[in-house]
Amino acid sequence: MKKAKKILNSVSYLAMQLEDSKTYLLNAIAPGTLSEHEKRACRNGRFVDDEDDEKNPFTAKTMMEVVNHNVYLSKYLGVTPLQSALFVAAFSKNFNRDNFDADDVCRFFGLNDMQFMVLAENFDYLVKNKYLVQVTNHRHFSNNPDYVINPIVKEAIMSGKAFDKSKLAGEEIHRYKFVKMVSDLIDSRSSEDAPTRLLFEKVAEMETECPELTFVKNVCKMFSESEDRTLFYEICDDFLTSHRRESGLECTLDDIYDNYRMRFAIGKMLKDQQHLLQKAGLVEISSGNMFSEASLSLTDKGKRLFLEEDYDLFTDEAEARNKSLVYPDKIPEKQMFYDADLTKQLGLITENLEDDKFSELQQRLEKMSLPKGITALFHGLPGTGKTETAMQIARITGRAVCHVDISAAKTCWYGESQKLVKRIFTNYRSMCEREKRKPILLFNEADALFSSRQNVNNSTNSSVAQTENAIQNIILEEMENLDGILIATTNLTDNLDSAFARRFLFKVQFNQPTVEAKQSIWKSKLEWLSDDECRQLAQHHDFSGGEIDNIVRKVVMEEVLHGKRPDIAAIEDMCRHEKLGGSKRKKIGFNCQS
Repeated sequence: MKKAKKILNSVSYLAMQLEDSKTYLLNAIAPGTLSEHEKRACRNGRFVDDEDDEKNPFTAKTMMEVVNHNVYLSKYLGVTPLQSALFVAAFSKNFNRDNFDADDVCRFFGLNDMQFMVLAENFDYLVKNKYLVQVTNHRHFSNNPDYVINPIVKEAIMSGKAFDKSKLAGEEIHRYKFVKMVSDLIDSRSSEDAPTRLLFEKVAEMETECPELTFVKNVCKMFSESEDRTLFYEICDDFLTSHRRESGLECTLDDIYDNYRMRFAIGKMLKDQQHLLQKAGLVEISSGNMFSEASLSLTDKGKRLFLEEDYDLFTDEAEARNKSLVYPDKIPEKQMFYDADLTKQLGLITENLEDDKFSELQQRLEKMSLPKGITALFHGLPGTGKTETAMQIARITGRAVCHVDISAAKTCWYGESQKLVKRIFTNYRSMCEREKRKPILLFNEADALFSSRQNVNNSTNSSVAQTENAIQNIILEEMENLDGILIATTNLTDNLDSAFARRFLFKVQFNQPTVEAKQSIWKSKLEWLSDDECRQLAQHHDFSGGEIDNIVRKVVMEEVLHGKRPDIAAIEDMCRHEKLGGSKRKKIGFNCQS
């Protein structure tokens, strides 16, 4: 209790003596700091009265007591005597009201602005080392921000406890707090009508104060301009705080830029996909036609840069992508039957997707300035093995398959479908980076997305037509820049836009299997049938592989129900009911008319 009283008494005594003391006591504390002619003679460590010094209102004894109390306080705080005196002024002002600024400290001593300017460096030291804490969300861009005494220091002085300077570091500034601080600055710039230039300068100052923050170091390495980094930090903060995890383009640029010409210039750059954040693959923009409708969001690469080891905690997209991938060891081996021409085309695709060949192929295509992506369109009648062929190619080449859910990519909400389709390719790029071998992006029944573009003027629903065209433009652009493998299957080539057709390197047609192929399919499915019976079924019924599978399933059902295999006559009967409207036996020989 005695110690508590002593430190508090020292602060109180100093506050009473230093208030309105002008430069007299400050020069005693730090001789010669403000004015050499006001320095009182000090002999053998003690001040002496000078009969000629009529202006100095303080006796030598008082000045000595002030110096001694201040030395005691400065050692307690771990600062210089001059900084200790400034702290007393701040403590006194904060004790009487909620907060104070540098002008309040200046007025406490009765100094003018020029005199206090000499002390500014010492005041800044107290701020930088957290003895004085700036009031948050208050006059960020003022030349005189408001402060309060750090509660840790205040509590130690009031209680007389031992003071640990290391505790002043306070709460660690992590990346989430950092982007929040930048966002607060941006909001303050707008409300205080401060110049954008000053915003960028303050963000750069904040970065230098966090030299050990890995996230900030990485961003600074990627972008030399504070302007680009500030925008990225704001998008990161919106990812944390916005329920849609995105930033409205118009309002974000309004908050950052004080000049409307700059807002439009940066907005146009973003709409044209030319901003450095986009070129680095960190940020993407929604495809809203209106400036006010567009939004900015982090790409998967941007999320990984920002979230670091917390990536999986903040997004379920990683898990969703893993679920959407079918790995080659999970694809059952299935024997496929093709004619000679189809076998040759599929063999060419499969061989080029082998790991070593694919890498060499991409390198050579890049040197020749040709698109590096491998795209294939499998088209033909239903049940002819298009999707299964894509799966078997993946199994053989050791590649995972990312199966696109086309129905989930199209919503009734304007603008949402474009973002979903864009995200398909964004996620696929992330998979290519993460997986040992680039996966196959599989669009099954792709005519729903790859259809002909519509004439907006002639459409009965122009907004729907605009959305459909926007989706197709996104896909066309992504196919042009694809650095991977895309396979699309369709039954309806008549609906395919010619622009899509040009972008498919391979266009492989799947026809109904030949009699020989069908005979082999029957034999592979029902091994207990004789060769003649298999040929009979192949000749009598013009089935696809999928339709043959249906008959085989019915055969299995018969075995389960009756405990025996159906004979050829029963199988023929099943075949007659496979086609809608009834199956007609395929006639053999010549059709003779009388």
